[in-house]
Amino acid sequence: MLENKFSDYEKAITSADLDQLESAIGKKLPVPFRNHYLKYNGGMPERAYWVSEDFFDPIEVASFRPITYGEPTLLSTYQLMLKKQVLPAHLLPFADDLGGNFFCLNLDSGAISYFTTDTFDSDLSPEENQAESEKPICSNFLRFVQGLIDEEDLDEE
Repeated sequence: MLENKFSDYEKAITSADLDQLESAIGKKLPVPFRNHYLKYNGGMPERAYWVSEDFFDPIEVASFRPITYGEPTLLSTYQLMLKKQVLPAHLLPFADDLGGNFFCLNLDSGAISYFTTDTFDSDLSPEENQAESEKPICSNFLRFVQGLIDEEDLDEE
């Protein structure tokens, strides 16, 4: 599988930066996730579209959040979404689409979920809203990044 190159990423981070993130969230990050962020600290993927039978239209990844050296960071987004009870603690938002929805790393399983932020139902509890908003899309981070496709390839799907 061809590497998915990134542009507009922030200054390079170190393993210590990732260790600090792990300490703050209380979970270990998968090795492919760590390796990706050591190479690209956030940024925009060259191939940016996720296509799935679960969605009517392809989803475009607008950008990956940086670990440090940019705003909003991955950790500040995670902490804010936890505080507002938007996201459950096991989902780490690492990227977003143009509509403000998140691509999240499941900190328990390593899988990737698409999390919609615009489907809040006032009749449901925060936990029920979170469950309704989470759509598992891929079994792991590396498969997700490599599975993104070019806009030109969308017609062929």
